[in-house]
Amino acid sequence: MELGLQGKVAIVTGGSKGIGRATALGLAQEGANVAICARGVEDLEEAAAEIAELTGRTVLPVRADMTVLEDIQNLVATTVAELGGVDILVNNAVNSVAAPFLELSDEDWLNHINVKIMGYVRCSREVVPHMERRGGGRIINIGGMAARNAGNLTNSNGVTNSAVSNIAKNLGDQVAHLGILVNCIHPGTTRTPRQVQLLERRARDANITVEEAERRAVSEIPIGRMVEPEEIANLILFLVSEKAAAITGQTIAVEGGAGRGVSY
Repeated sequence: MELGLQGKVAIVTGGSKGIGRATALGLAQEGANVAICARGVEDLEEAAAEIAELTGRTVLPVRADMTVLEDIQNLVATTVAELGGVDILVNNAVNSVAAPFLELSDEDWLNHINVKIMGYVRCSREVVPHMERRGGGRIINIGGMAARNAGNLTNSNGVTNSAVSNIAKNLGDQVAHLGILVNCIHPGTTRTPRQVQLLERRARDANITVEEAERRAVSEIPIGRMVEPEEIANLILFLVSEKAAAITGQTIAVEGGAGRGVSY
């Protein structure tokens, strides 16, 4: 299927690992040039080099901390200067602590909110004028199923993931007339470095092995396995493509059927 992404310019935050890296690779394979950001320079530069080598596209690594407005402004300005503009933003960066409610400090809560909610707000606010000048664009917020499912170790995740879904609808309504479409994806149990940390904490709390913690987690997923980062990336590629020109303000789950709620 031709997605119409050849020559587009994308920014992927949290782009050095997991879902972000898979998304950056997918975009580059479809012909887009991509700027990826993260805080860890070594992982960032390694991911950019590998994706560029695999695809032949320009992959620009830019160190950025989502809690620092100046870093985000530099990320967008550098992307525009080096790659010519911005057509796609994938808000994916996160930094959270897997812990029960009473163990989370104010600092834990505020850091997660600042990185994810405000980081997504800051990035979106910076790219919209550039997208408007190019006649439109796409913004994808990566949330998570903690927005819909309560969990002992995902307290701040539930708050932030609910918020970025709400942001997608509110912002989407306000910029659709500019040709900018905004959507949110809730990944379920996905094989990422952050998921490994969550499984390790569950294993420690239950005095079981990490392998057993994963087996229990997978047993609750109707498809019988974890979601792979590439499967999240596949939906992102569709939503940022010409094929999804009438979809905005939506939140779509990719969780293998694990969500227990019924959404109408």
